[in-house]
Amino acid sequence: HHNFDPLHGKTIHLRTSPENIATNLVTLSTLVPPLLKGGLGGDRAPATTNISPPVPPLLKGNSTLVPPLLKGGLGGDRASELNEHLQLWHNTETQIRQTIDQKFSSINNIIEPKVSWLLSQILPPRTPIFIANSMPVRDVEFFWKPNHLEIKPFFNRGANGIDGTLSTALGVAHRNQSSILLTGDLALLHDTNGFLIKNNLVGHLTIILINNNGGGIFEMLPVAKFDPPFEEFFATPQHINFAQLCATYGVEHEIINDWEQLTEKLNLLPNSGIRVLELPTNRRTDAKWRQDNLSKFAKGL
Repeated sequence: HHNFDPLHGKTIHLRTSPENIATNLVTLSTLVPPLLKGGLGGDRAPATTNISPPVPPLLKGNSTLVPPLLKGGLGGDRASELNEHLQLWHNTETQIRQTIDQKFSSINNIIEPKVSWLLSQILPPRTPIFIANSMPVRDVEFFWKPNHLEIKPFFNRGANGIDGTLSTALGVAHRNQSSILLTGDLALLHDTNGFLIKNNLVGHLTIILINNNGGGIFEMLPVAKFDPPFEEFFATPQHINFAQLCATYGVEHEIINDWEQLTEKLNLLPNSGIRVLELPTNRRTDAKWRQDNLSKFAKGL
């Protein structure tokens, strides 16, 4: 009940369950007309009382459940329009997914976007995967292929950025099913001392390191056209030999040169320890590939 917001904003923090909130909202909707008396009476009052819950996408096409939800708010033609709209989204998603699958299936060279697409299909069922910020989490959002493997994703978003990426992934893997970290080189370098937990780790973590020698996400922005200062102050390449870095901490390291090699390494994950599978990539080439193809995917090309 205390206001702990240092900015003293208007937010009210409710310590309750979603079910309790939903119940109270439904109850509130029955009380709206009395509340409006004396303030918003007359013709305006009825217009504000027509409160109907949105139709959950999972109910699409279920003739026994949708009509009751639509009563008073989205009945008749409106319900039909909604179903048509949802079906359009479904058809578009299916078409674009097929286009993406065909595109990646024909690519043999190592490019960043295909990593996420391939991981979604070859990891053991229910594998925990920690996804680093910047381009990895965006590529997962763009290209991860929906399926029934029940992969468990983890990620940090917000002001903390790439802080603690490796340490958090190790925390996910500790006393858990063998886990994956998908990360770029800068995010991993920001927390390399996380490797010091190696001797206390109970479990296994495979680190899929996309090494494009810098901040690939900035290649996607207009600032990339201005060099200098782009390369030094935005891309910030570090030119690190990760094999030597891993040797310092006693961590297994291997360069991945093709998709077959990556698939072989991930079909069956080890039970203990830490290993780094490094995929060298070219951030300029990968950025251009995204820029050339994302708009085409959106058009179903």
